[in-house]
Amino acid sequence: MPDRIRVLFAIGSLEGGGSERQIINMLRHLDRSQFEPHLYLVRRTGEFLNDVPDDVPITAFDNVSNPGGMYLPGRIRRAQIAHFASALTDLHIDVVYDRTPHMALIAGPACQQSGVPHLSTIVSNPAHDLRDNIGRFRWLKFRILKRAYRCAHRVIANSESLAQACREFYHLKPEQLAVLSNGFDFDQINELASQQVNLQGRATEKFHIVAAGRLETCKGFDVLTDALDELVDVRGQTNITLSIAGRGSQEGNLKRLVDHHCLEDVVRFMGFLPNPYPLMQSADLFCLTSRYEGMPNVLVEAMSLGVPVLSTDCPEGPRDILKNGTMGTLVPHLDTVAIAAGIEQAMKPDQDRAARTAKAKESVLSRFGIGPTTSALEELLIIASQRNQ
Repeated sequence: MPDRIRVLFAIGSLEGGGSERQIINMLRHLDRSQFEPHLYLVRRTGEFLNDVPDDVPITAFDNVSNPGGMYLPGRIRRAQIAHFASALTDLHIDVVYDRTPHMALIAGPACQQSGVPHLSTIVSNPAHDLRDNIGRFRWLKFRILKRAYRCAHRVIANSESLAQACREFYHLKPEQLAVLSNGFDFDQINELASQQVNLQGRATEKFHIVAAGRLETCKGFDVLTDALDELVDVRGQTNITLSIAGRGSQEGNLKRLVDHHCLEDVVRFMGFLPNPYPLMQSADLFCLTSRYEGMPNVLVEAMSLGVPVLSTDCPEGPRDILKNGTMGTLVPHLDTVAIAAGIEQAMKPDQDRAARTAKAKESVLSRFGIGPTTSALEELLIIASQRNQ
């Protein structure tokens, strides 16, 4: 297929996470008659590697030999930028799509050096991301990121509120920003949800709460655990069970917190699940208690499966998805008593709950399908690629 636009999708790795799932969705659904997709990884690792389409070549920094030499701050990043720039030339890339600030630190400078236009996607509040996830030398990385985003053809945010936060934090011009919600392959989600899996002896007679995501501080699983303690110890609601799907650096701390609250018989840690959808579909209630978000994929996925949801009103994301609380329960941010009260209310019989849940399902199916999202991304890629023509 001659004259296709060569797009390099770039992300750190394909370890389990929302951004990684979104990259896989884009690679699967991009129109091959117009585009030739390639994938760049800093580390060729992750549970989603096997999900990369067969026609997508992978270039990875960790496939090259260790540059060696004396340690100097920034040496590895400079090597990564050089490797990325080389890939742009060798693969004759027309446009780059990078996702997450870690990748923008590499792709941005490389694209500036090579003159290749790039689209950069920011998926969570940049102030929180810089504080919690960016590591050392934050002041320097902030300057690099600010330049990378200001030189991007477009900076993509996945919600209006996040776009506003990005504009203010990086002092971007309004015309530099585009809002493009995450896209979901709902047919595939339903197919995966229908698979028979062992849910590890779930007590079906108990009210089943499910939460899912990376076990990191930003996801607020400790907040949910404290709310569960309020529910069990203070309110006496013992006929419940909580399943947490995911893994991360806070797993040990969370397990110790569960032990501290004597909730070992209530909380189950499921680990990373390649297919979390049967677990989601088994829930009586899906809970999201993040400290901050961009657009929480798991909330949309649970709603698409017809599961009632409860979310805290954390900055960016949930309020938009839940339409100000009309499509699910929205409780004050980080308020464990309010979370417990919301769960307790969900445990009570409610003849209108099925109708509300069905309406919520219809809402996300109509707003977040993979088709419209992919079409909007393709349009942005076409416009960006024309800069070099």
